[in-house]
Amino acid sequence: MNQEPNTQERQFVRFTIGQRMQHLVMMISFTILALTGLPMRFPDISWLGSIYMFTGGINGARILHRIAGVIMILDGLYHLGYITMLLIRKNFRIFEAWPMIPNWKDATDFWDTTLYYLGYRKQLPEYDRFNFREKFDYFAVFWGLPVMMISGLILWFPVFFGNNLPDLAIGLAYIAHSDEAVLAISAIAVWHFYNVHFNPDIFPMSWIWWHGKISEHHIKRDHSLEYARLIAAEQNSPSSENT
Repeated sequence: MNQEPNTQERQFVRFTIGQRMQHLVMMISFTILALTGLPMRFPDISWLGSIYMFTGGINGARILHRIAGVIMILDGLYHLGYITMLLIRKNFRIFEAWPMIPNWKDATDFWDTTLYYLGYRKQLPEYDRFNFREKFDYFAVFWGLPVMMISGLILWFPVFFGNNLPDLAIGLAYIAHSDEAVLAISAIAVWHFYNVHFNPDIFPMSWIWWHGKISEHHIKRDHSLEYARLIAAEQNSPSSENT
């Protein structure tokens, strides 16, 4: 069931244009980084090396890799400022400002979901705005980006950092950058792609990342607690009382 918006069904805004733009920039920069970085990580795989045909050789790939890296860093810094503003607007009520923070319910939801798929539970748990899968996706980027950023800068400027850091810094940066890149690409290809593309409920793709809207059917099914909260807020709003 595709999540392309149905004009005959009520739609709810799930992601704002600003949030979608942050995701789009991250998606494009990550893709370029993966395509230009994997041949350097696995130089013995010939078909990966053919990617360099489209970049003008390894030097062109390095330039593209660094440009995409800077864009990703800027996107990450912008997001850090964005979530800081959310926290200020919510008067530092952290769980209201940052619904992506894992909590105890996520642990119980994970357990109940596991029991459901093993046949020991009749229904899936009720999820809020973000379920434990989506929170895992988010924090995989949140903690992975600083690792890639710091290690990438060390490898980009080895002379400067080599003169100011311990001797092991360059080697550790290479290992961290290389292994974290493989981990990130694997997580995107296996975990994220399944949840937002290949899951039979939304195959071939959920288009929420593009138009930012979710249908009433899908929000009731996948985020029932958020749906109930939105409907209750509508019913309690002054406008609804005047109608």
